[in-house]
Amino acid sequence: MTRISFNLALALTFLAAPVMAQEQQSPAKDFTPQEVEIPFAQLGGIDDWRADGNRALYIKGRRNNDWYYAKLMSTCQGLIFAQAIGFRNEANGEFSKFSTILVDGQPCQLTSLVKSEKPTAKK
Repeated sequence: MTRISFNLALALTFLAAPVMAQEQQSPAKDFTPQEVEIPFAQLGGIDDWRADGNRALYIKGRRNNDWYYAKLMSTCQGLIFAQAIGFRNEANGEFSKFSTILVDGQPCQLTSLVKSEKPTAKK
């Protein structure tokens, strides 16, 4: 009887260990926005965009009207004044952190693409 109780206790300890490990982690301290892709970008999946200086922009996806924040590898001259830009998608049609925007024919490489809140209107 003692051996069965010991085996049961040992089994419960192994089952509880992952739960206890999860409780000890604090996701709020290590929060990093997850990189995402805009699906079907080649089929009109991008609805709108707004420059955030010369090194980033907000992009509105058509699906669910989600907004994304794209950081650029370096300064993209003319972005804040551009009336139109181009979106160079991945081969699978998605727009991701590996994609490029075109401003006045010049490529500007992304380094990050994450979900975002809608940008605030400039005053």
